[in-house]
Amino acid sequence: MEKEELKEEVVQENQEPEEEKVEEQQEDINNIFPGAAPIEKPSKDAPAYDDVIEQARLAFSKVIKKNRIASYIAMAVVLLFAVGAVILIGMAQMALKITGWVLVGTALVGMLVFYIVTRNIVPHATKEYIAVVNQQMNMRNFMDGQYTEVSTDKNEKMDLADPVSDAIYTNISNIASRNVINGKFNGRTFKVADMGLYSGAGKQRTSAFVGKYVSYPNDLHFEGRYILVFKGQVPTDLPSDINDLVILHEGDDMLVYGKEGKKYESDLGKEFLKEIKKISIEKHLLNLNVVIWSGHSAAYASYDDKIMTLPYQENYDKEPNEQYANDLLRVFNSLTLLVNKEK
Repeated sequence: MEKEELKEEVVQENQEPEEEKVEEQQEDINNIFPGAAPIEKPSKDAPAYDDVIEQARLAFSKVIKKNRIASYIAMAVVLLFAVGAVILIGMAQMALKITGWVLVGTALVGMLVFYIVTRNIVPHATKEYIAVVNQQMNMRNFMDGQYTEVSTDKNEKMDLADPVSDAIYTNISNIASRNVINGKFNGRTFKVADMGLYSGAGKQRTSAFVGKYVSYPNDLHFEGRYILVFKGQVPTDLPSDINDLVILHEGDDMLVYGKEGKKYESDLGKEFLKEIKKISIEKHLLNLNVVIWSGHSAAYASYDDKIMTLPYQENYDKEPNEQYANDLLRVFNSLTLLVNKEK
């Protein structure tokens, strides 16, 4: 799956699940979690989360395969009935004509019955599969003891006002979100979500960002904002709302935008800058943008398909999610250095 295809999948909120790829929708966990539900820490005797996900994937794949085979058989039967009906209707004898029309009616009724019986099988299996993956990944990703009171709410969606007010991307016209998670890290509230941003309208619409969004407070006091950019080998989801900013620093590992004349090292602190640079833009992490305002910080981490889509045809590999869990912890360990900072 290409990155552009992934972006189209994430930003279109009402898209139906496909057999080859599963779009994770937050409302799909309704049958598992009624309303806001806590994300528990995994117990010591709990099975490995990747084993649980792989078993769920295998069960889901069997449902898809069975449904596909049943569809092929139904199509073959209908085709045979149709061919037989055409032959019989073309006969001279009235009895054979009547039999032909009976076959037509039988085929139509059979198609209708098959549709009614099977139409909810794949959607229901998809919801169950997504629920298991969602639950298991969240338990792993927030298992560190610094995370507390972590929960997810099936009804919660990200508000367009959040990325607009962050002022990283211009002309944002649409937002899609899933798996919105709230909690505390070192006692301060946070929000994490899968998020897609779209700019423009109609044929001019383009994807601005697809990845993981992190929001966290800070105790800084300064005018304006800073945008820190950590680029990978291929430029991905770079900031576009930078017309009012200048480049304050440009190095191999970090690019800093801010108001002309601002002293970013003084405002942000060398300890934070040292810690945030430890995040490696490699493998599945394509780009990281961090915007910092007085009182608010947000990270926009762009990831590839291995993290932003669910496995269907291939065996589940936990390595991409392990990287994300470690990246997320590093982001929080960095942002928490902006909390309780000396004025």
